[in-house]
Amino acid sequence: MSPPYRSRVFNVGAYDRSEASVEQINLEVRKLLDDAYQLARRTLMADRDKLEGIAKGLLDYETLDSSRIKEIVKRGRLNPSPGGTPDPGKKMPAQDPLGSLGLTPREAEVLAWVAQGKSNYEIGVIVKACTGTICKHVEHILAKLSVENRTAAAAIAIGALANAKK
Repeated sequence: MSPPYRSRVFNVGAYDRSEASVEQINLEVRKLLDDAYQLARRTLMADRDKLEGIAKGLLDYETLDSSRIKEIVKRGRLNPSPGGTPDPGKKMPAQDPLGSLGLTPREAEVLAWVAQGKSNYEIGVIVKACTGTICKHVEHILAKLSVENRTAAAAIAIGALANAKK
């Protein structure tokens, strides 16, 4: 038999509780949740410019190490890439055979591993990214190359690499 009173926030168990006790528990839990929400909101809003800088950095570079995050927090932005290094997240120069396929540097790297027969999990371990991220990269690669599967993408990569050696 189920208890006559159940909490609207959580199940208080198989014990009978009075309506007043359940309501008091609900009010306390609601207060804790509201306080935590307000604290999180104040913190996020106070540092919104830093969060937007990190989001922009992630869009530009796909990954950020701790030094780049610290730079964003300190300066509010990332300094441009030094020298002639291409900005990550942008198209690779044509001298890179996989870059000529219109892929980002990370997508080209993932495609090179796909062409070597690595699984998404194995690629994730190699490039230090989670499997879900690698799945997204593969999804983008397939769309950019207009192919339906990894095998077709690998064939294109192997062809591009072979043509580059000639």
